[in-house]
Amino acid sequence: MTIKEAFQQFLGIDADDKAIELALLNASLDGSEEYSASLKASVERSTIDLLFQTNIVTSESESQYSTSKDAKLMRDRLLYLARKYGRRDVVDALIGSVKITNKSRIR
Repeated sequence: MTIKEAFQQFLGIDADDKAIELALLNASLDGSEEYSASLKASVERSTIDLLFQTNIVTSESESQYSTSKDAKLMRDRLLYLARKYGRRDVVDALIGSVKITNKSRIR
């Protein structure tokens, strides 16, 4: 199994080959190399940005071809991976928690 094939398995959804190649390139991974268990963290971590980008689009159709994704399952998977690998930016964007930085005006 190649790194690209493992990436697709960890991703759990169909994605454009160019988007997968870009995600692997950004993670400094060569998709044509052989996958091993020691690469699991790197490959899983590299799926976070692509999942975050595709989280917005839950269904697509072109001519007679149509595909849809379960938005809740995608969001749950993304939150799991983001928390697991410390991607606080992604967690905050999905949860939308408010942080108070200046408490001097609170009475």
